[in-house]
Amino acid sequence: MQTPFEILEVAEDANDEAIKKAYLKKVKEYPPEHNVEAFQRFRNAFEQIQNEKQRRNHRLFHREKADFDCLLRQSLVPGAVQRPDADLLAGALAEAALDDLLKIQASS
Repeated sequence: MQTPFEILEVAEDANDEAIKKAYLKKVKEYPPEHNVEAFQRFRNAFEQIQNEKQRRNHRLFHREKADFDCLLRQSLVPGAVQRPDADLLAGALAEAALDDLLKIQASS
């Protein structure tokens, strides 16, 4: 799955102006009246990263999700402990409750 930065073809350290410019360029290339799906994809990407606060939240969420996925994969390796260490999981997703993490693991 592509990140909003990849969809809009901007660097992850791009500023507000560069992101808006890339978004407007994509909208011109794929106007909504001709390609609604592409327009919605670009609009969603832009909304996720249009300002610094949203970019920071996006990076934080995706970094924590990657850490959790890595820990989860390690826990499923044959011979490894079947549940990741609760402290590591809580650290990887600091803002989530441990009960929620265990529910996520149980559902996968």
